[in-house]
Amino acid sequence: MKHLLALLLCTVNVLAGSTGGPYSITSDGLSAAGGRTSSATYEDDTSAGGTGTENTSSEDYDSASGQSATLRDAIGLMPGPLTIPEGGVTPLGLYQLLDDSTLLPASSVGAVWSRISGPLALSAGGSATTEAVFSNQNAQVQLVLNSITISGTITVEDTIADNFGSYAADGLGDDWQVQYFGQNSPNAAPGLDPDGDGHTNLFEFTAGLLPNSAGSRFSVVLEDVPGQHGMKRLAFQPAMSGRTFTLLKSTTLAPGSWQIVPGVTASGNNGTLTLTDPSAINERAFYQVRIVRP
Repeated sequence: MKHLLALLLCTVNVLAGSTGGPYSITSDGLSAAGGRTSSATYEDDTSAGGTGTENTSSEDYDSASGQSATLRDAIGLMPGPLTIPEGGVTPLGLYQLLDDSTLLPASSVGAVWSRISGPLALSAGGSATTEAVFSNQNAQVQLVLNSITISGTITVEDTIADNFGSYAADGLGDDWQVQYFGQNSPNAAPGLDPDGDGHTNLFEFTAGLLPNSAGSRFSVVLEDVPGQHGMKRLAFQPAMSGRTFTLLKSTTLAPGSWQIVPGVTASGNNGTLTLTDPSAINERAFYQVRIVRP
């Protein structure tokens, strides 16, 4: 690795204008604006709040932004970027890993890339074409540069919720379907009720229920409001968090007759919620709860 660093890492990261440790920089001259110091062997350019670069007779130095006296050393080389989106094409490159866990680009001209494993195809020139994934997945890649092999891990991110395999574009989250049914199961279709509890997979996904447990059910009770004539309320559970619940009403059950009860909406609390109709004055009315999951 030391040979590799000497070959490819032409930068040692140190703060411009700092002193300490085994080194000391003495200025022979200062520009009128205070942004450049110089001597016979170096020039040091800095800017307020930014980064500076020192050019010496033998090496180049990169300074760390916002620091006054901090060494940053390159400790290795790795492929990157560390994360790339699914279902796209991303050019890969070579990066210096610094001892403060930051990365700096390095030249990968002449490198030959290859895939070891994971959900992507990789050209010899470093162009990564990623597959659709149901959750974040790791890929192992490597490049060979000047007879030296460098390997690393790149994460393919699940950036599209409903695009994986046979589960794509069916209205259900791919990660949810794989979690409860495994990959490519016909029982995971949105309109099916594999546990026989009267709820479809689509409803159970929306409501936050378990699709393979008949005991995981959504229950609703319609009742009077004590002391409030002309009011009705719906108590229901489970009202899972991350969802919005709205009360709808119809007096006929005819298509298109369902109307939102104005202002009667609540957010899930992982328990029981109650929605109240303040104008239940008709002799007959029907209610339903609309569940919205973002």
